[in-house]
Amino acid sequence: MFRHRGQFQSLDTIRALTCGAPFSWSNIISSIRPADLSYMGIYENQDGERSAVGHITKSPKLSTAQINFLLVPPNSRQEDLVFLMEALVKEAGAWGAKQIMAEISPEAAYFPEFRRAGFVVFSKQRIYRFAPPYTFQSGVNVHWQTWTSDDIPAVRTLHQTLVPPLIQPIEPLTRLESLGLVCYDEKGELQAFADLVYGPVGVWVLPFVHPQSPLEPTGMLQQLVLDLPDLNGRPVYLVSRSYQPWIDSALESSPAEQGSEQALLVRYIALRQRVTAGLTFSQLENGNAEPTYPVTSITGNKGSG
Repeated sequence: MFRHRGQFQSLDTIRALTCGAPFSWSNIISSIRPADLSYMGIYENQDGERSAVGHITKSPKLSTAQINFLLVPPNSRQEDLVFLMEALVKEAGAWGAKQIMAEISPEAAYFPEFRRAGFVVFSKQRIYRFAPPYTFQSGVNVHWQTWTSDDIPAVRTLHQTLVPPLIQPIEPLTRLESLGLVCYDEKGELQAFADLVYGPVGVWVLPFVHPQSPLEPTGMLQQLVLDLPDLNGRPVYLVSRSYQPWIDSALESSPAEQGSEQALLVRYIALRQRVTAGLTFSQLENGNAEPTYPVTSITGNKGSG
């Protein structure tokens, strides 16, 4: 497996940008988090050949499982990947996951196989990379600060306003990896917040910005980069989701390097029922957790594992 590490394709943007490529030392070390669930499936076709490999994880803090990476040899049949996906979905369902996600280019050769396996596009994204040293000026007279329990009601309201209702169950307010940042205007009204994930090779940032904010958006997002704590020379990756097109427009005018568009895919495993539940600040301060790597060979026509 390690011999083919250069052929694995990452489908987990957060892990790739913050921890490095699959099977890199930084990624392997960062994955040693025993509380997380982890599973690697290897599909063997009827000729006994290993034709597709996939890895998924799930944090106990979230209801979503994530496909981390795939290995799809050039000689693989299209249905081999579909069978592998079915096995990965089955395993995620056994963990209690409500859905399983993947992030890929719409131009990827295996994109149609994901659709055949029941995955749908729920949004698109583009990544903007800010590289150190951060010598630019934002031009705005505001600063981002770490959120506290007093900020959560306003943050939750802005999240529910910006994220379409059908996406909210799979686009959480926070991934509970780090305390996020908030930005208020001079009148004390919340204009934006950001979810953060730190890793050894980069910092991932998902901003949520009010479309009618009086603050200049490009400057506000550049100030976000400048106000991030503990960067220690790491690059910053700002994410623009398609349901917030004004962020994409703002970042196009920034000094960041623009990445290619990605499709965000989800396969629903269970029907969701709306439940009223509060988000307490203690939940935002939970520690980290991660996995072991059980490996299963998936054989037969249905890829059962």
